[in-house]
Amino acid sequence: MLVKYHLVTLGCAKNTVDSMRLEQALRTGRHVAVSAPGDADLLVVNTCGFIDAAKDESVAVVRALDAARRPGQRLYVVGCMTQIAEHEVRAAVPNVDATFGVEQWDEIAASLGAASETYDIPDAVLPVLGAPSAYLKISDGCDRPCTFCIIPAIKGGMHSAPARRLIAEARMYAAAGAKELVLVAQDSTAYGEDGAPGDGGRDGLAALLEELSAAVPDVPWIRLMYAYPGRVTPRLAEAMAALPNVVPYLDMPLQHGSDAVLRRMKRPTLLRSRQSIEAIRRAIPDVTLRSTFIVGFPGETEAEFRELLRFVEEERIDHVGAFTYSPQIGTPAAAYGDQIPEPVKQERYGRLMELAQGISHDANRAQVGREVDVLVESREPGRSATGEPIAIGRTARDAPEVDGLALVKGTHPMGAVVRVRVDGALPYDLLCTPVEALARP
Repeated sequence: MLVKYHLVTLGCAKNTVDSMRLEQALRTGRHVAVSAPGDADLLVVNTCGFIDAAKDESVAVVRALDAARRPGQRLYVVGCMTQIAEHEVRAAVPNVDATFGVEQWDEIAASLGAASETYDIPDAVLPVLGAPSAYLKISDGCDRPCTFCIIPAIKGGMHSAPARRLIAEARMYAAAGAKELVLVAQDSTAYGEDGAPGDGGRDGLAALLEELSAAVPDVPWIRLMYAYPGRVTPRLAEAMAALPNVVPYLDMPLQHGSDAVLRRMKRPTLLRSRQSIEAIRRAIPDVTLRSTFIVGFPGETEAEFRELLRFVEEERIDHVGAFTYSPQIGTPAAAYGDQIPEPVKQERYGRLMELAQGISHDANRAQVGREVDVLVESREPGRSATGEPIAIGRTARDAPEVDGLALVKGTHPMGAVVRVRVDGALPYDLLCTPVEALARP
């Protein structure tokens, strides 16, 4: 029987990819997606369980759907949170019809059976996001020993996707009009080290980038996220610099700026982090760097936190993300003594983000007067204070969902790549005028 399903995705970009794979499995079974929960036979929530706030959000969304659903409407809860804390979901929402862990999209589809109706599978079976950017998950799982992270318990060891499959997916995205491919993984720089077909060993990621760049020359932006400190090899840096459609951008979660804290986290030393930063900046002088840091890790002293501030200031990280430490049951750090009081975490978080905002603003000011490309993401134009139409997009310096925006004068279709001049800089966003508009008499 045909099932109309409504899928809600929470959490990170990797969860978005998991949801797209789930949709592939459901649509292969001839089931169909609907945009409104009220029109669905099945409600599916793909949860996040990385930190407590994500778990709370997941439970809140499930509760809201459960409270609003009509008789006979099924509710499935799937993904990271149900992998590690199914009992919490069941305790919070006892009426959930079924729960599934990570990467169980085939099992979910099998639980519904196949629809008896015959019709063409819609084009949306190609996992395109409905936006100009698409996420390409190159591996899953992680072999790193970080004491704060529950991901290895959820996902298991790192396993790379075969290069042949990734090339095929990239070509599907390109054929569907994607202008940007965002490569994601728990540890993208480990790609190929598990012996996946087509790997390059320690330089597997560089080899994959070279294949992708050649396979989809019409995709102007290929972006790399989640590099591991100390794993940026010379060949990777050289490949990023040489390939015309790999953007000069690297996301490298460093987690802290104090060697003492990094030891407790079982993360690479500051020396390794600085070596990676120097390697990529040497190969790509205008590279944009993004990093993520944890504030309030157990035992973090005021002096250690100041080391973090000093590190961010010295390295001038263009984009900084941060979150306060949240103990995850089953991780070594959850059992550490000297847990930091929440008010102290929040105060330190505020100081870090104030510093990061200033650095971001300086980096944006350096863009004023330059001509750059903007990828338009808005479906409909917004309006300025004077009523002028404004399109919303991003430059290559900004990753989707986590970095800043570019506000472009005029009306431009979603997916257009517009050449602009940067006229102004806000702390996170840029104000831009199309070059062709400047050239008009």
